[in-house]
Amino acid sequence: MIEYRTNLRQRFGHPNISVAVAPELGVGFEWILSYFENEVADGAAFSDKQLVQIGWMLVMLRKNSSGDLDVWEPSFDSIPITWVKGGSMTIRHLMLQREVCAQLGVEPEFPALNLSGIVSADFLDSDSFYMDREAGDTAADSGWLFKGPEPSGGKHYSLFEIAIARPEIIAFLALPMGASVKYEKGCIDIRIGPTSPRLQ
Repeated sequence: MIEYRTNLRQRFGHPNISVAVAPELGVGFEWILSYFENEVADGAAFSDKQLVQIGWMLVMLRKNSSGDLDVWEPSFDSIPITWVKGGSMTIRHLMLQREVCAQLGVEPEFPALNLSGIVSADFLDSDSFYMDREAGDTAADSGWLFKGPEPSGGKHYSLFEIAIARPEIIAFLALPMGASVKYEKGCIDIRIGPTSPRLQ
């Protein structure tokens, strides 16, 4: 693992924050720490077991033996969340979601993984599916609707739960309100609003 570390203790008397990244992702991920550096420079303080949103992911800061804070992220293999040290998955998802939005010429609107989506009864078991994002009814609602070919009913699940069952959705979760996605094996059709051009 490649470790990136802030210099907050020397500059501000704040615990340093470090994030470990898988070497196969390459190098140059110092930017992942810029949020923490800017926040501390503005007077914020981070603490042990604090949750921080990066893209759609929630990471947890955990105090290490030196008194500094390490970034831990969800492992995406169990419910409830199991935390693992590092930020590789967070970076992968952030880069993927930004690229999808860039291809469509829209700014990402990241939900958080603990927000809810509405899932139709046939969504989890179908080979193809549909995703639509509308304005959420509550602060805990991401606005995402997940449907199979013949949707019926609907239950609220966290985006984290849905992504574990259908990881194909992760790439599209930062698309803005008005987005719709049709996903079939070998074919993805994305539209932003009823009159926008489609990305296939």
